[in-house]
Amino acid sequence: MLLRAAFQAATVILLARTLTAQTYGAFVAVVAVAGFATPLAGMGLANMVLRNVARDPQAAPRYLARALSTWAWTLLPLAGIAIGIALLLIPEGLPVAAMGAAVIGELLATSLTELAGRYRQAQHRHHAYGAINAGLPLSRLLALGLLVLLAGKADIASVLWAYTAASLAYVGLLWPVVRPAKPAPTTPPAEAMSVTSGLPFSASALAMRLQGEFNKPVLAHAGFGLAGTYNIAQRAVDMASLPLLALQEALWPKLYAQANPLPQLRRTGAALLLLATAVGALIWVAAPLLPIVVGKAHEGSIGVLRMLAWLPLLQAGRSLLNFHAIHHGRMHHISWACMVGGGTSVLAVAFLVPGHGMAGAAIASYIAEITMSLVLVGAALRASR
Repeated sequence: MLLRAAFQAATVILLARTLTAQTYGAFVAVVAVAGFATPLAGMGLANMVLRNVARDPQAAPRYLARALSTWAWTLLPLAGIAIGIALLLIPEGLPVAAMGAAVIGELLATSLTELAGRYRQAQHRHHAYGAINAGLPLSRLLALGLLVLLAGKADIASVLWAYTAASLAYVGLLWPVVRPAKPAPTTPPAEAMSVTSGLPFSASALAMRLQGEFNKPVLAHAGFGLAGTYNIAQRAVDMASLPLLALQEALWPKLYAQANPLPQLRRTGAALLLLATAVGALIWVAAPLLPIVVGKAHEGSIGVLRMLAWLPLLQAGRSLLNFHAIHHGRMHHISWACMVGGGTSVLAVAFLVPGHGMAGAAIASYIAEITMSLVLVGAALRASR
C-alpha cells in the first residue's frame, strides 16, 4: 500500500508539474467519468469472491470463474454507456478517439485489478493483494513518465493514449491470476453466488465514485483548471488515508472468518476511528506544503485540502457500519444507503458547484457521506427494534 501511494503521488506530481493546468484538468475529467462505470463491471462479485473464498477456500476456482464470466459480459454495455456519458458531460474540444480509448482502458484495468486483488486477499495473501493494486499505478506512471521524457509538455491526446496503453498492458499481466481453471469436482461451492448478490457492494462503490468524481466534469465546465486543482487535493487525501484503507482491507477477511466478529469489530473499529481523526489533523496541518510539491499553479488546493481533511473519518465510520450490516445479512441496507447517497451527491454537486466552485464540491462530499451513514444507522435501529 505504501508503494501504491508512492506511485500515485508521483503520477500526480509528474502531470501537475509538466502539463498545463488546462491539459491536466481535461485528463482528470476524462478519468473521472470513466470511473463511473467501473464499479458496475462484474456486478460487484469481486467482493463476494472475497467473502466466499475466505469462508469456503476449497471451492475458490468456482467462485472466481463465476465472477469472471459476469465481469466479461458486462464490459461491452458498460463501455458504451461510459463513452456516452463522457461525450455528454465533458466540455467539447477533446479528441474523441483518445477519450474513448482511455475510458475503455480505465474500465478494463481497474475492474480486473479489483477482481484479481480480492481473490488473492481472500486467500490471505495480503502482500499479493497489495502488489496487484500497486502494479496498476506503477504501469501508468512508467508510461506517462516515458511520454513526458520524450515529448516534454505533451498534449491531451498523447496523455490519454499513453494512459490507455498502460492500462491494457496491465490487463495482460493480470490475466494469469484470474484466467479460468478447471475446478475440482469434489469441491462444490457452499453458496450459489447469484449475479445480484454483489450489487450492494457495486452500489456502494458507485456511490463513492459519484461522490468523489462527479464534481470533476461539472467543475470542468467552469474551467478545466478547477477540476485539476480539486483532483490534486482529493488525491492528497486519498494518499494520506491509505494506512486506514490497508488496515481495513487486512481486517475484513479475518472478521468474515469469525462466527461472532462484533467484539473485535468494536475494538478495532474504535482504533480505526482514532487513527482517522489523527490523519485528518495531519492533513490540515500539512496542507500548505502541497503547492510546493505540485507547483504554484495549484495553490487553490490548500483550501480544498483542509475542507476535505475530515472526510476519512466519516468514510471509516461508514465502512464499519457496512460490515455490521453484512454480518447481520442486511446487505440491502447498504444498497439503499448507497443509492440515496449517490443521488444526494449528484444533486448537491449540481446545485452547489456552479455557484461555489471547489468549496461547493467539498461540501457536497460531506453531505453525501453523512447521508449514507445516517441511512445505515437508521436501518440498523429499525431492524433491532
